[in-house]
Amino acid sequence: MLYKIVLQPGAEEDIDDAYNWYENQQPGLGDLFLKELVAFYKKLEINPKIFSKATKRYRQAILNRFPFVIIYLITKTEVHIYSIFHTSRNPAEKFKRK
Repeated sequence: MLYKIVLQPGAEEDIDDAYNWYENQQPGLGDLFLKELVAFYKKLEINPKIFSKATKRYRQAILNRFPFVIIYLITKTEVHIYSIFHTSRNPAEKFKRK
């Protein structure tokens, strides 16, 4: 069974912000960021439980190439992504957008 990936509005905003920042640093870098996210989504579609729980309900995973933590919740058939959180930010803020 493949899970459906559902981006919450806050996560979409995080992605847009990161993409724009990377593109301003170096053209094409934002596209590499998006490619890594797509590869990550494919892992989640197949087996979202591969990454550890960060809280009782939420899981987190770290991207390989970019310094971001993905915060998500698994339901019966969907994976809801709540945050694409930059690791330089205050970790106490990771779960405020539920």
